[in-house]
Amino acid sequence: MPIDEFAIAPSDHNAPAEWEVLNGLIGEIYDSVLHPEHWNETLARITDALCPLSWDAAFILWESSNPPGARFVAATGLAAGVQEIYASVYAGTHDWSRRMMRYGNGSVVDSNDIMTREEFVATEFSRNFLAPWGIDRLVGVLLDRRGNERLGLMIPGPGDRDVERLKRGLRTLAPHIQRAMRISDRIATLDLAAGAARAAADAAPFAIFSLDDQLGILAANSRASSYERAGFVRLAGDRFAFTHSASQKQLLDLVRSPSPTGLAFQTIGQDGKECPVLVARITRQSAPQIGGVALGASLIVTLGSAPGETPVVEIDRVAQWFGLTPSEARLAVTLGAGKSVQDYAAQRAISLNAARFLLKGVFRKTGATSQAQLVGMLARLPVEKEV
Repeated sequence: MPIDEFAIAPSDHNAPAEWEVLNGLIGEIYDSVLHPEHWNETLARITDALCPLSWDAAFILWESSNPPGARFVAATGLAAGVQEIYASVYAGTHDWSRRMMRYGNGSVVDSNDIMTREEFVATEFSRNFLAPWGIDRLVGVLLDRRGNERLGLMIPGPGDRDVERLKRGLRTLAPHIQRAMRISDRIATLDLAAGAARAAADAAPFAIFSLDDQLGILAANSRASSYERAGFVRLAGDRFAFTHSASQKQLLDLVRSPSPTGLAFQTIGQDGKECPVLVARITRQSAPQIGGVALGASLIVTLGSAPGETPVVEIDRVAQWFGLTPSEARLAVTLGAGKSVQDYAAQRAISLNAARFLLKGVFRKTGATSQAQLVGMLARLPVEKEV
């Protein structure tokens, strides 16, 4: 909206004060982006600064007519229960709501321009809901659209007051409110996604570390400390390091490598136990999609595997040793763990005939003629040597 609609004549001695008020309100609006709990107070400041006497209520809401509904984002000056009554009984069904939804984003709409006050006071919405508060006029700002919903700032009051100053002020504030609400919505969406990602990481049955290119720890899930206690890693000074020197060398080599590769290997703890490791290098192409550039993330490291699952590195080792396909190697490792072909078919949700077909390939490539012989061959596979 052009800001000159709020322009004040140079001879008007109140001009500096008027613009100072608007600039202050714009600052409040953008402050509410970072502090959403301040939106109610910001609306109160807008009504105090711009509204005529007895116009002390304001609210921002998402509203739809099909299906009818409303969700309040912020409000000031509303009596207890008003939001609930409006959302459940009147949202999206009265003339003000239906007619305002036709206007474009950024529009400042006066209810007197869409229907006469005489027409409005005859409506059931006016008689049974607004009349007790002496409200028969509304000035609204249409801020955004999402599907069948419209987002709007609504300021109601008695129609016998002069609201020209309010409308001029809202024309100046409208683009700032619109932009601030979109940023707030985006931040809320990102916060929700980040919260879901944190919850998923904490629910994972293995440790997950996000590292920068100096192996500094940017983030770690709740299981990370257990792998430090088990002697597989050191996390002193918020820096990540394997206790196994060969594993640490592989990690450092990957950091220095110009190619976006990954690693899968077995690290060894201080007590000699093995733990599967997967390391993913975050490329510049994928980093913006997961926040890598902003956070400086370079590596994602996972340690361990889910209970009852075979580490990917073990399946890969068996596949490479015998020249098996990934499906054949997965079946071989399942059988090597003492499970049956029927167990594998149920676990992978495939038919028993499909599992038996895979088993024929395993026997042919390994030279085994029975499950017992295959188990013995897998048990005798040499352990990978340190690099």
